[in-house]
Amino acid sequence: MANNIPFQEMGKTVRILSSSTANTVAVTADSPCNQVRIHNGTATDVFIRLSTSSDANAAIPLANTPAYGMALHNNSTHVFTAPRVANVEGGYTFYVSVISSANANVFVTPGEGL
Repeated sequence: MANNIPFQEMGKTVRILSSSTANTVAVTADSPCNQVRIHNGTATDVFIRLSTSSDANAAIPLANTPAYGMALHNNSTHVFTAPRVANVEGGYTFYVSVISSANANVFVTPGEGL
């Protein structure tokens, strides 16, 4: 369980290409964890969605129209609490969906901490 410790990776980092079409990718941790570190090192904002479903795509909200998309500003890194699901194989998988108005690379690392 996370607390006020520095972020500790607990799985492989996944690079997700973001574009104007939602791209949803599985992220698997090596052991149970509650956080995920997401880095957007590009000049464009991206919208993300964390889910337990492979078909839960992120969307860019339009004016006065809510959508499942949380803004991750350009050149920023944040730690979020992620859903935790156990696989039959013993890994722990959740899905990250990204979408943006221009191409961007988003890096996602499962782990624990701030």
